[in-house]
This record gives sequence, structure tokens and C-alpha cells, in this order.
Amino acid sequence: MKEIWHGFECEEFEFEGYDATVVFPKVEPVGKIAIKVEYWNAFPDVEIKLLERGFFVVGVDNISRFATKEDCDIKARFLKYIEEKFSVTGKCVPVGMSCGGAHALRFAGFYPELVSCVFVDAPVLNYNSYPGKIGDADCERVWENEFVKAYPGIKRYQLVNFTEHPINMADVLVKNRIPVIMVYGAEDKTVIYEENGRLLEDAFEGTDLLKTIRVGCRGHHPHGMLDTEDNAIIADWINEHS
Repeated sequence: MKEIWHGFECEEFEFEGYDATVVFPKVEPVGKIAIKVEYWNAFPDVEIKLLERGFFVVGVDNISRFATKEDCDIKARFLKYIEEKFSVTGKCVPVGMSCGGAHALRFAGFYPELVSCVFVDAPVLNYNSYPGKIGDADCERVWENEFVKAYPGIKRYQLVNFTEHPINMADVLVKNRIPVIMVYGAEDKTVIYEENGRLLEDAFEGTDLLKTIRVGCRGHHPHGMLDTEDNAIIADWINEHS
């Protein structure tokens, strides 16, 4: 069904039973795809900037926001469908904010051949930190209502040796030379940078593959740069590296 998304024509449909969307650029397409991997309508400034540069922007709903392998597999099949239906070829750019950061790294780790570069903003990369932190009311709620459903049978003590932390995919990205741009708020008290994004910095140390942008005064929200026009910096980097 044809609709309008932030002034751009889009097509909404079901893919394998999940709501999916493709947004079309108004300018000549450049044959590049950005996939918003979670929170489809949240803080879309960067996606709009990419559309203005000729990207297709696509998304498909997740089973869980905690980046299960099943969700990553659905995305891979979805991208293949998009390429065939709309004659778009080339690798994609996962765009992930907060828990979307988990999806972005996990997807790139499982399917590096499908990814050109990655954009994450205040990414959840370490489940020990979120939602595994004990004593935090929000973490406790998310753990009980969401995380244990995504990973049945998991106990907090098992997180120490848990193999499915998103950060565990960092070595795959480095090996495949997939560049990452990461934005984070200096005042983020929800997804603490030192426990999440900093781990990505450590994993990429000694490479030229990671660009970080620290936004002073920003907490976990709003995602992106505080000045909307500054999001062009992110879009330009993505365009250059995809």
C-alpha cells in the first residue's frame, strides 16, 4: 500500500507476517539501502538525510528488540526480497539506536557480506549492562518482560559467559573491515557509554574503522545530533563509506 513517510513516498506491506516498509528517495536513486533495524519511526533525521542523498530506507518489524539470530535471519531474507522487487543491488547500512545498536552489530556479524558500514547511536552492546543490571527498576522490568522471552532460560549469572552479547560481533566487523560510526550522549544514564560503546572503541583500537561522535549535554534521548542539520555529518559519512 502506497503511503507518505515524512514527505517521501513509501510502500507498506507484510513480509513473512511482519510489518515492513520501503521508503523511496525523491532524487535519482544511488543504489544504496539503509535499514532501520529497530524503532522504525523514532528520531528519523539521519534516515531523511539519507533519502535526500538517494538512499532507499527500509525496515521490517522484529520479534524482539534484543537481536535474536532469528530476527537477523529475517532481515537477511527481507533485504534479498527488497533487492529483487525494487532492483536495488549492493550492501546495506544498518541504522541502530539504543537496542537497535544490538541489532545492527549482530546483523553485521552474522551477515558481513550484506553490510557496507554501520551507524549506531547510544547502542546497547553489553547485556550485562542493559538489561542485566541488578537493582535498576527499568532493567528489572525489561529483563522479566522481554529479555528472558528472547533468550528463554537465561539467568543473570550466565551473562558473564553469554555468547550472544552484541559486542561479541566486533571482531567479525574488524576482520571484514566494516566501518562504524557511533554517536552517544555524554549524559546517558540509561545505556551507559563506559559499559557499552566504550567496549566497541576497545575492540576497534588500532584500526581506522571507527568514528565516534560525543554529543555533550545529551542523555539517552534524543538520538542523533541536537541540531537537526548536524545530522548531515552522519549522513555524509555513511554515504562516503557505503
